[in-house]
Amino acid sequence: MRIGRYDIRGLLGRGGMGAVYKAAMPVTGRMVALKVLKPSDILEDLMGLDALASLFLTEAATMASISHANVASVLDVHPGAPSEDTPPHFTMEYFCGNLGVLMGENYEVERPSRRLGAAAAFHLTRQMLDGLGRLHYEGIVHRDVKPFNVMLAEDEGGPGTVKLIDFGLSRLRGETPPRHPGMVVGSPYYTAPEQEADPDSADARADLFSVGVTLHRMLSGLLPGAQALPPSFSGDPDLAGPDWDSFFTSALAPDPADRFPDAWAMLDALETLESTWREARDAACSAADLTAEPAPSAPPAPLRATPAKYGQRTARSAFDLDELWQPRRPRPRRFTDQGNGTVRQDGAGTGELIWEQHGSRYPLTWDRAHAHVDRLNARAYGGRTDWRLPTVDELTTLFIRSGQPGDSCQSPVFDPRKARLWSSDTKAFTAAWYADAELGFVWWQDRTCRFFARAVCSG
Repeated sequence: MRIGRYDIRGLLGRGGMGAVYKAAMPVTGRMVALKVLKPSDILEDLMGLDALASLFLTEAATMASISHANVASVLDVHPGAPSEDTPPHFTMEYFCGNLGVLMGENYEVERPSRRLGAAAAFHLTRQMLDGLGRLHYEGIVHRDVKPFNVMLAEDEGGPGTVKLIDFGLSRLRGETPPRHPGMVVGSPYYTAPEQEADPDSADARADLFSVGVTLHRMLSGLLPGAQALPPSFSGDPDLAGPDWDSFFTSALAPDPADRFPDAWAMLDALETLESTWREARDAACSAADLTAEPAPSAPPAPLRATPAKYGQRTARSAFDLDELWQPRRPRPRRFTDQGNGTVRQDGAGTGELIWEQHGSRYPLTWDRAHAHVDRLNARAYGGRTDWRLPTVDELTTLFIRSGQPGDSCQSPVFDPRKARLWSSDTKAFTAAWYADAELGFVWWQDRTCRFFARAVCSG
């Protein structure tokens, strides 16, 4: 299938305005996200195709006008050619990951999501505010900030680099875009009250409300309560105290006049909050017992070392994961640095495992992850020639329960920036399973996505 100059490789998502595809650029074969105007019949009847095309091309122009590290770039725009049966479309940078996937959010938004821990939440929120600050400086109000519109670039370790996308609902300074009366602008649970009441009156403070909701969920796994004041984090020693409540009182104030006045003020308050949190964490770590290990609730099952194929319906049971795709039972994690670039792990369930300590230098596609293992074997790395990509079962033995008291006190044996790791297990011909050892969950991705490789062999 082709649209314009682009070969379509798969559907990424669909909405009322159209669809987004994974596509290959001509000549280079570079993967891009191709957004195509294909409105629903209802929306086309309500607004008309010309008005929708105007909104669509305005989105492309809006994104293309901004150059910022935390805003996705538009690469190409085509207004459409009816005579060639080519709809309006534009291409953007393609990213495999997004904050919604990282949090484990799905279409049942009100259900609990994964807690990311304070360090990751601070890292991501800073970048969201930085990107929004750039948009607001140009007079652009996004109006649809939510986890699935926060893409994560895979060019660095850790949670990733934020890239804001989806400006289809954005409003430019002094502009009132065509909109059918009663048309909803924004996403339930993340939209500010004044935007729900009158979308065209919402200003930059509505975006900041959405950031507050997103941060609250990253930290707690829950959406803010319906009450006027946000719920306290008193149940978590890392997040307790009046500083947190004061921050969220401002971030989630129903009246925009009571919120942070701009992204920079919210960012300053966030950095002060982070500094206070780090001081409290360091004090707690100095008094913590770092020798204690969580005991498994039952004897660990033997680890599977042979790669297997699991579809999404069967994988969670096969990997013994809960509804958030996290292990149901912890495994012992006793690691010994052997001083030769390898780490011995004892008590994982089947004797010992030997891990490559440093992993691949860069994030790799699934095929290149296998090539990385082949290079280790060719070099007899660590004196071994039986290196392989680990199974999901083996990768979950590396998990630290991020966000739990005391977990951030341990000096890591492995580089925490290289936490998202390919497994040898596959989901389909084009997809494989991976694990995030820092945030402690399992998911799948297209094999052309880039994660780190960390090889293993049996002791």
